[in-house]
Amino acid sequence: MKTKLSSILFLMIFNSAYTQNCLEKINILPMYGGVKKCKEQLDSDKEFLKEMDKLFPNRQKAMQERIKSAWKYFYENDLDTAMKRFNQAWLLDPKSYEIYWGFGNIVAMKGNPKQAVKYFDDAKKLIPSNSDFYVSSALAYSQMFLNEKNSSFLKIAIKDLEAGLKLNPKNGKLYSMLSTSYFYLNNIKEAKKYLKEAEKLEPSSINPEFKKILDSK
Repeated sequence: MKTKLSSILFLMIFNSAYTQNCLEKINILPMYGGVKKCKEQLDSDKEFLKEMDKLFPNRQKAMQERIKSAWKYFYENDLDTAMKRFNQAWLLDPKSYEIYWGFGNIVAMKGNPKQAVKYFDDAKKLIPSNSDFYVSSALAYSQMFLNEKNSSFLKIAIKDLEAGLKLNPKNGKLYSMLSTSYFYLNNIKEAKKYLKEAEKLEPSSINPEFKKILDSK
């Protein structure tokens, strides 16, 4: 009887230690939080990859499907599920800028623009092809400027917006944000120039209060 109780006690201690090594909710952190996964989590990854290999002709196709699903949840404001999908896409093939764009957007929306720009910078290394990516990156740098009052962040935001315009010169949001950025740099001439362009392309991108202030200058 003592031997049986000892065995049960040993298993309870072992299982407790095993569970403690399996950190919870790492799938709602970018790249699973960069932590060392436990055996249970690694086995789960293997099963997931095995299933994707059955369903898709290659992992890049599987990754694209996961990214599509991630954006769907993102726009439904289900950020945790979106992060899970982006993580699965990263697990399948970490070479798409959209994965890091997604990581950055979610982190920024959770109130950490400084961490978000790290993921946007990772995305830039993979050559983004969507002008809206640069809107996201510029927003994070602009938020850092507002938090820290460091104009160097605003200058990076302007570079991002200019890069976005090269991809899509008809993206009104980019002009509107350039107007705001130059306003904060006290360059009223440039601010008015870009506001005029934004009005032509996408009037809804302009904050009425900001327009009123700028028109009075």
